[in-house]
Amino acid sequence: MLRLIGLGLSIDTLHLGSLKRILSCDEIVVDGYTSVWFPSIHLLTSLLIQLGKKVVIASRNNLEGGAAKSLINKALDKEVCILVAGDPLIATTHSSIITEALASHVEVEVMPATSVYNAAISLSCLQVYRFGKVATVVSPKNGIIYEYPFNVIKMNRSQNLHTLLLLEIDIEKNYYMKPHEAIGVLLRIQERLAENVISLKDIVIILSDIMSCKQRIWIVPVEEVLKMQSEFQRNILYTVIIPSKDLHPVEEECLNLMKKSRINHQCMVCEEDLKKVLQIFSTQ
Repeated sequence: MLRLIGLGLSIDTLHLGSLKRILSCDEIVVDGYTSVWFPSIHLLTSLLIQLGKKVVIASRNNLEGGAAKSLINKALDKEVCILVAGDPLIATTHSSIITEALASHVEVEVMPATSVYNAAISLSCLQVYRFGKVATVVSPKNGIIYEYPFNVIKMNRSQNLHTLLLLEIDIEKNYYMKPHEAIGVLLRIQERLAENVISLKDIVIILSDIMSCKQRIWIVPVEEVLKMQSEFQRNILYTVIIPSKDLHPVEEECLNLMKKSRINHQCMVCEEDLKKVLQIFSTQ
């Protein structure tokens, strides 16, 4: 069997059912390049190794192409787990692994989990039914600016919908796009296309370190984001939401109240808690 197991966004969102499945596996491969897990994916890996599990932290090359085929072949007569921060099939390329595994007659199980997508929407105070397409903002490559995210915002706003923007990350190169960089890219596209989709006075929602003890939420005008470079120095995960032009009264009231206070995340599970649970499950 091949299991794709979502770890959620942090130690606080790791399912007990997922832990039991992880401990049942003969081989464990941890996706180390798609996203970030709090407090550290190395913590979970270390605890599993202490329990005698065979664990490998995989780079992109270890989970694509011939390496993925080799992993699937192992799953023909072993139980193999692929652990993914967040949800294993949201904003990742792991669906190709499932396709190849099923084509090779390998039994597959997917364990969904909390992802940036649903957590960011929940924390934004905006109605999920009013979100349109999602897009990822990437930095210019070889002088070429990827216009797709701007076009998504334009389309969503024309339908009075909110837009969730994921920002480019490259864990292996230690690159994490910052909110002011993403907004800058979008405004450059807008200027070049002579459009009027995003105003400097428009409110945006910025979320960082979602579901960690350092979780932050900002609700600020676009023009303020461009001045906040000092706020966004750390290499962490940022998510940006561009609300629709016309907010529902309940959404507007909630956002106004959130500006004056903060929705925190108090971490309730620590390393010792996770260690104890793993030890209990490993003896069953």
